[in-house]
Amino acid sequence: MKIRQRTTCQICRQKKISCDGRKPSCGQCLLRNITCPGYPPDWIFISQFAPSNIQTKPILARVAGHSGVTKHPPSQLPGILLNRKTHEPNGSLRSLYHEDLPLDKLIEIIIQGYVPGTDVAAILKGASASTPRICGAWAEVLPDLVKAGNNTALNAAIKAFAFSILVCETQRKIPMATALEAYSVALRSVNDSLKIPNKSSLVQLMAAVMCLLFAELVLPTSLESWTAHLEGLGELMQTREPQFYASGIAHRLFVGARPALIVLKIQSRKASFLASEEWQTAPFQEIIPSPMQALMNEATVIPGIIERMSQEAGITTADRLLTELEALLDRLALWETSFQATPEAPRFWYDGDCIWFDSLTTANGLTHCWAFNVICLTCVGKIVGLFPDLRPFAHISRGMVSQETRRMSMLICRSTKYLMQDKMKLFGPTSIVLPLQTAYDTLKAGGAETERDFACCKEILESALGEKHFLSLFFKGDV
Repeated sequence: MKIRQRTTCQICRQKKISCDGRKPSCGQCLLRNITCPGYPPDWIFISQFAPSNIQTKPILARVAGHSGVTKHPPSQLPGILLNRKTHEPNGSLRSLYHEDLPLDKLIEIIIQGYVPGTDVAAILKGASASTPRICGAWAEVLPDLVKAGNNTALNAAIKAFAFSILVCETQRKIPMATALEAYSVALRSVNDSLKIPNKSSLVQLMAAVMCLLFAELVLPTSLESWTAHLEGLGELMQTREPQFYASGIAHRLFVGARPALIVLKIQSRKASFLASEEWQTAPFQEIIPSPMQALMNEATVIPGIIERMSQEAGITTADRLLTELEALLDRLALWETSFQATPEAPRFWYDGDCIWFDSLTTANGLTHCWAFNVICLTCVGKIVGLFPDLRPFAHISRGMVSQETRRMSMLICRSTKYLMQDKMKLFGPTSIVLPLQTAYDTLKAGGAETERDFACCKEILESALGEKHFLSLFFKGDV
């Protein structure tokens, strides 16, 4: 975690001026005859991977007694903020943010910051947004979950996520220390709920973990902690049968959380439980999947293919994998054709070197479809490189594999500006992570053949990192 200089007062930090760190009042505040707010506590961040003599408890532990399922090993506490002097959680310290925002206001901040372009008032009354997104439905259920019953863990997690959003705002900006304090309290609260059977319902816990997940993403911590939350979320999800997610709040949480879990498995190159037939069909027995969820159904098998490529050898296995990839690429092409089949207007168009879309939903769908295509075609190229005697598909030559990965990677890069608009709030940048990461890695690996395209992609990425600091977690050390 990045530690700010602790000898800079909050006023000097906000005004971006030099602070001499004098106590009880710094020189700048004395000169201006104003009250110096002092200095934040001396924080340290205990990572789940760092050795420590301080015993921290697991945040997403085995859900024993809560659901009757205990087969999953406990995940580790992603991290907790401790006071260096006392080694005690900071929940007892007075918050630096004096305004006591009510829960409905915190939810409003989350919806405004994470589900752009929706009727906030309608969602707060319990109405579902009409526009499907890659990963947004889960936030819309927060009002319903809060109305269903007071839950300390969920309330604390909602506050942590809302405060993380306020850290990035200009008008309502709050100190980073305040957001980190709220996050620490939420971590301990969710952990306590997991240890006590029936203290929270499964859907309340899932929503709380999703709030922590995105609070972790916005705050300057670590990618490892973000993935730890996702792993734990997957374990929580599996404590119920797939049919549990067929309707109601559970279904909306499922379709909202599933894309993030798929992205995690693609990045970790591990097969996902979501690829099994029952997890693809049972949650949609009562509600027909939207085009976005139909695309996610296709993507569930990608992590398993990548994992088998790294574990299995032999021309027979390679031939079987090529057959599976051919079928998947055909289904992705069919999905894209169907998705773009609209008589009214084109789904996207060029504005100079950038691509503009008719909606955020279209941008989400097409950028992810292009990314899944690039991943599959890259797998094809690797297999054929290892086994030159194997032929790629009849309608795709080796040269076309390279051309298509390059073309679709550049489509993704040129879509970045649209998704990085200020009006897309937090959702736009978070939804471009996998596509942009895929395009960047592909063009980088292309060497001299893609040197010019890679330079263009790198320039786009550097601009994105400058505007949205948390994206640096995913591209650490690359640019």
